[in-house]
Amino acid sequence: MKKKFLVVNIILCLLFFAGGSFAETLEQAWEIGLKVDHLIKAAGEDTNAKVAQLAATKGLRLPTVNLGAGYLWLDNEPGAYLYDREFSTADDKSLSYNATVSLPLYTHFQISSAIDAATANLKAGEFTEIAARQKVKLKIAEAYIAIILRKQQTDVALSHEQSLAAHTVDVKNLHDVGMVPVNDLLAAQVALANARQMLLQAQNRLDLARSAYNRLLNRPLDYEVEISAIPLHYPTVDLADLSQMASDKRPELMALGQQVEALQWQAKSAKAENGPKVILRSGYDYRENSHQVNESVWQAMVLASWDIFDGNVAKHKGLALQSRSRALAEQRQELATLIQLQVRQAWLDMEESRKRIEVTKETLEQAEENLKVTRDRYKEGVGTNTEVLDAETLRTINYVNYDKAGNDAVFAVIRLHYATGNL
Repeated sequence: MKKKFLVVNIILCLLFFAGGSFAETLEQAWEIGLKVDHLIKAAGEDTNAKVAQLAATKGLRLPTVNLGAGYLWLDNEPGAYLYDREFSTADDKSLSYNATVSLPLYTHFQISSAIDAATANLKAGEFTEIAARQKVKLKIAEAYIAIILRKQQTDVALSHEQSLAAHTVDVKNLHDVGMVPVNDLLAAQVALANARQMLLQAQNRLDLARSAYNRLLNRPLDYEVEISAIPLHYPTVDLADLSQMASDKRPELMALGQQVEALQWQAKSAKAENGPKVILRSGYDYRENSHQVNESVWQAMVLASWDIFDGNVAKHKGLALQSRSRALAEQRQELATLIQLQVRQAWLDMEESRKRIEVTKETLEQAEENLKVTRDRYKEGVGTNTEVLDAETLRTINYVNYDKAGNDAVFAVIRLHYATGNL
């Protein structure tokens, strides 16, 4: 029973540790990275600031309430003369307090334009936050794919080292029986040493790739992680539709468009500063005065004002904001052309990688067969050691090219999603 219990415990421990070593997917990496990235947090705080700014701007059209109180000391009681007689008009000490309510009735569209500007700024901030999230996802995807590629390169380097190690053993056996010269053995040993050096370099690059990936996910740099392969799905729409999609959905374009609109509204609000305004004001005043019949007074007033001339300050403020708006509109046009180029470049890279995959895939079996035939010919004494080493080099290069083409295709598809605003 004790032995059975011990076996069960061992199995459970193995299952536990096996379950802990899970393969992380790209979607899981995105979920983690989006929560810890500082740029996204900064963009979120900027959006929160724009939300508060919009609320503050909307508050301009609400009534304002002001409360005030004070106590006055005078060295003499204020007085006046009437028919050569002096009498007091106020006390030398007095308490006063008041409450005033003001409500803007008409501001020549100054407040409404400011609200529209703040609304557009908020939308721009939201699009900027979306753009930041997509940029972070692209960076994580690039680091993720780098790990896959480095792992594949390490596997190829290991296979290359093992193949040359086996060939070196064959050459040594043939040399021991006098069938091949010592030069063949030395060449094989040198090639094996180079292969081992390549393996060490590949392992180092893999470790660096994992460290860069862990940094993006705010993990310890030496965190051990296994990742899953990314399935390759080519888009089913053509380049023209993808370009139009980018023009309609790219968040950077949307953000700039909203910023242009915000500046236009700000220009209108600035020009309205010296326009006619109507304010409703009401309040209650109390001033302690034993010489006054009514110490408390209620009041209501409609106040109209119009700054006929302010030195053209408001006008030039509006003109400055309009110029900034046109400048941003030009920047948006420039960005639109760059985005179209990004879409086209990602599309062409994807098509190139697709063709490279097809070409290199066809030669994988040929490279393996070529190495096998060359090694057999060498063992039979009809081939040379150089031919074997060249065949092994060709096999290794072909596997490296195949892996590189596959990962380039995956990343090109992801960049195409990013360029069209769908990442």
